[in-house]
Amino acid sequence: MPSRSHWYSDHPSHCTCAKCYGVITVDRSTNNLLVRYLFSFPALVAGLWIGDWFPDIDQNTGLLLHRSFVTHGPLIPFLVAGFAFGTRTFQFRWFALGLSVGFALHLCFDLFPNGWSGFALISVLGFGWTPQWFSMIWIATSIISCTYIAIRLVRSGLDSLVFTVTLIGGFGYMTIEEGMVWKPLMAIAIACLISLALVARRVLSDDE
Repeated sequence: MPSRSHWYSDHPSHCTCAKCYGVITVDRSTNNLLVRYLFSFPALVAGLWIGDWFPDIDQNTGLLLHRSFVTHGPLIPFLVAGFAFGTRTFQFRWFALGLSVGFALHLCFDLFPNGWSGFALISVLGFGWTPQWFSMIWIATSIISCTYIAIRLVRSGLDSLVFTVTLIGGFGYMTIEEGMVWKPLMAIAIACLISLALVARRVLSDDE
């Protein structure tokens, strides 16, 4: 006669219940994942919008000149991304990703003004507007820095897809507003290539 434990483990009703419990557990985890993504998408869009809008806030401060190095640089994305890395919150990480992409795209269009003079130049508090060569280098390196920060926030295949869609969608929207395509497109493409190379180099060095 089989033992009670043997009968219990082999009993069809017990196996069916175990399978049902497993299905319920998977369904709950899937639902939790979908809810997390659902709440993260608005954070991503909000980050993208703020990243495009925030750099020009210097015009309304009464303290900073337009194109301040504070608002037209990687400082804000760096601070927000640092907080996102520290909190490890999924929604805030997507917000930081959207913000970094928004900054990078905004600066791509700022890299090609009608002329390098006056408000097209980067300004430093207490110094004024910087020379053309410094402004060009600052904006170019800031585009790369913001793109690099965004890529560093990618943690999965879904994140990669979100990054790509956000980049393409944001660029398309800003193109309509700015009326430029090819020059900013080349700028963000080069920034992505350089940033990917830097991230790959970091990963390889960590594996050694």
